[in-house]
Amino acid sequence: MKDKERNHSSPSSSKAQSIIRFAYGFADQTSRFISSAVKISAMNSKEDIPSTSKRRIERRDIMNGLKRMKISDSDDQSAPAGELEGETVSDGTPGRELCKEDISQRIAAIVDELHEICEDVRKTLKQDKIDELARATQSTSPDSREEGACYTETKVFAREEEKDKAIKLITDSSASNQKLSVLPIIGNGGVGKTTFARLVYNDSKVKQEFGMRIWIYVSAIFDEVRITEEILEYLSEGKYKSTTKNLSMLQDGIRKHLTKRFLIVLDDVWEENERRWDKLFAPLRCTEIMGNVVLVTTRIKSVTKITNIMEQQINLTGLKEDVFWLFFKRCIFGDENYQGRRKLQKIGKEIVARLRGNPLAAKTVSTLLKRRLEEGYWQRISDGDEWKLQEDNDDIMPALMLSYNHLPYHLQRLFSYCSLFPKGYKFNKDQLVHIWIALGFTTNGRKRPEDTGSDYFDDLVDRSFFEKIEQTQESAFYLMHDLIHDLAQSISADECLTVDGSGPPVASPYVSHISIWTESAYKKNQNGKIERNETFEKGLTAIQSSDILRSLDSLVIIGSYGKTLPIIYAEILGQLKYVRVLRLSADILQSSIANFIHLRYLELRSTEGTLKCLPKSLCRLYHLQVLDVMHWCGLNDLPRDICYLVNLRYLIVPESQAPHLHSKIVRVGELTNLQELKEFHVQTESGFEISQLDNLNEIRGSLRIFNLENVIKRDEASRARIKDKKHLRTLSLSWGRTSCNFSKETLEGLQPHDRLEHLYITNYIGATPSWLGENFALNNLESLYLHDCPGMEILPPFSQLPFLEKLSLVGMSSLKEVKFDFDYASASRDSHSFEEDMSDVDDFALTELEIHKCSKLISLNLLSCKALTTLIIKDCAVLASVNGLQSLNQLNCDIVECPCFQPAPDF
Repeated sequence: MKDKERNHSSPSSSKAQSIIRFAYGFADQTSRFISSAVKISAMNSKEDIPSTSKRRIERRDIMNGLKRMKISDSDDQSAPAGELEGETVSDGTPGRELCKEDISQRIAAIVDELHEICEDVRKTLKQDKIDELARATQSTSPDSREEGACYTETKVFAREEEKDKAIKLITDSSASNQKLSVLPIIGNGGVGKTTFARLVYNDSKVKQEFGMRIWIYVSAIFDEVRITEEILEYLSEGKYKSTTKNLSMLQDGIRKHLTKRFLIVLDDVWEENERRWDKLFAPLRCTEIMGNVVLVTTRIKSVTKITNIMEQQINLTGLKEDVFWLFFKRCIFGDENYQGRRKLQKIGKEIVARLRGNPLAAKTVSTLLKRRLEEGYWQRISDGDEWKLQEDNDDIMPALMLSYNHLPYHLQRLFSYCSLFPKGYKFNKDQLVHIWIALGFTTNGRKRPEDTGSDYFDDLVDRSFFEKIEQTQESAFYLMHDLIHDLAQSISADECLTVDGSGPPVASPYVSHISIWTESAYKKNQNGKIERNETFEKGLTAIQSSDILRSLDSLVIIGSYGKTLPIIYAEILGQLKYVRVLRLSADILQSSIANFIHLRYLELRSTEGTLKCLPKSLCRLYHLQVLDVMHWCGLNDLPRDICYLVNLRYLIVPESQAPHLHSKIVRVGELTNLQELKEFHVQTESGFEISQLDNLNEIRGSLRIFNLENVIKRDEASRARIKDKKHLRTLSLSWGRTSCNFSKETLEGLQPHDRLEHLYITNYIGATPSWLGENFALNNLESLYLHDCPGMEILPPFSQLPFLEKLSLVGMSSLKEVKFDFDYASASRDSHSFEEDMSDVDDFALTELEIHKCSKLISLNLLSCKALTTLIIKDCAVLASVNGLQSLNQLNCDIVECPCFQPAPDF
């Protein structure tokens, strides 16, 4: 019996010893490293200069200490069971033993010590905050506040001569006998090649001359298959969706679509291999139309020799001194003719002389200067040591480094992390913020980490470290200029390692983040097969032999690969222990996924379509915050235990799939940290009740609820607490089309909050709920869709919907009248504040109105809808009158299948 007890206690005792060892080591090292950081921070708070070198040394020391703590916490350090059979255990110090009964007191003492250290840090950070506020107060004089805030987007300066030359060359090319001409635009980095090309591309004469215009960002990775694919997608106006990577088939597709004269811009090109250019241009020459043009922007003169068929080129240099000064003033003051603050202008001219007429340098430094319009601050920038590093007249790296050095520490860390991504990478803002959160870069107890991260990213955009290039309904995408990327790589070399085949990887012992990009290292041949790259594989093997993998925080593996790489990747993954961010292919991770217990961010990709469900072992990653399977081809199910991921904030899945994968989360109510739930299907099966929505009050964006016929009572519907989901902007409520046995009052229990912007109700047979009628409170609605709701006779009071722009009424068989007026007196409200706020509004914001299959609708009054631009009325059998049509000048009107309707003579 005693043996059993002894054997049973050994593992826990071993664990206790391991905890004690780690706790002592952690306290000791944390004390030294944080105390060092406090001293440095205290010194910095007394100086009003950026001490980047000190920060870098401090961060390196802390990183090194943390790595040693991680490495020392190894599984093989736990004592053998035999050492733990007595009443004492060793804490690892020779000659000293620790009483088991004293373990809790010792740990408590360690915690108290850490609290004292944290208090020192808190005081120092508080002092930093006071200094920051003091500086802000000093810099908010009336003049500086007004001038610093009036920044506007800079216009293109002094390029008219070059622009006219370029437009003449490309528009006159049709007179030549060339089917395809190439015009290079050459210049140093940051000189404005892309801006100039965009100016030519968007010129009205160019638009008139070329029936098809295509813009493709190339950057350092010249992949003729990808570029050909993008050209084909443009030529087909998005209708051609490639299902092949076979270059010959893509080229055949291009030949079929060359029906108009085209202009193609290839932006930021570095490729010097003539054979690859010939492959790209081959299908573009297969046309009978003359005068087609390719514009190429590049820094490399040898590229112009390969591509230049015209024997002409546009050379861009820095702006002339007088014009550059006007440009610089516009960047800072918003006005190139600004004449105030003469002392600032004098110092500004000293700085401008060092920027060599380079627009990128001017934009970057100006964002730094306009934050504090103070003479002393500007003079320190002008006298900065960074300018001593300037190597030649075209070197603008010191100007970029100056802007980096003046970033707050937290922004420096976020910016340097971006060096993991290759040049030309389109940054998804939301994705990058999620990664920052997973790494603990965005801690702020007063705000959501997403809001903090978004603010930090916007700060980097405002300081010209990113440029916005694309905005979709779901996300925004940004680009980092090549020179900015070079800067990020240079300052992050200690912490970030990128393996891309450009050379043998050299890993610092302090590396915490590794990215592996195979796009440039692995090319597909003519048949679409990937050719092996043994040199690249040797570089990966070299990484395995170092100690950095064990304490790695991030690993990103992106790109295609052959049969050998998965074996190497599996060996790399086997050495990871503390990794928090993983982006890689799903088939690599299958066997080892359960080992990554510290994981916060996981992105899995699969293009094979053979893996249909996530591995069950993934459900043991209890710290996971983001699971991104957007690019998992063929994924159609989720493990039943996914609800165990109690810290999950985002499950990112393909939006096009039906039903949405969010609807397959069993017991979703346990994921109380969830920020998004796109779709929920009410079922009678356990784990899918409407009450699962009870505590999901952090979800935001849109929520679609289907199969509400399975909700029997109003009280049951109320358990969803839809009204408490204050962050929802769009709500869709849908009942089964054939269902008629459910309660007609369930909608009453599904009232949303009053800031909702878009509401959809479908297939509801009950009457209008009070929150859409006499107790209406959804004044913020911008769109309202009521479809197939035969029991609704009453519509919301439109006088209380001043922001409503879209209204769709379909299958409302009980509806007799639709009337838009501002009869506030008839509004049944508890307060007159709303009427007072809207008392100066005399017409509605409604722009689109759609009415279909409203069999009892007799009249429609649009007298107060002066903003209406689209009116569609169809299949309304008894509709007799539509008042107000005559007063609508720009109305796109379509009234069909309404036999009783007689339009006015002047309509």
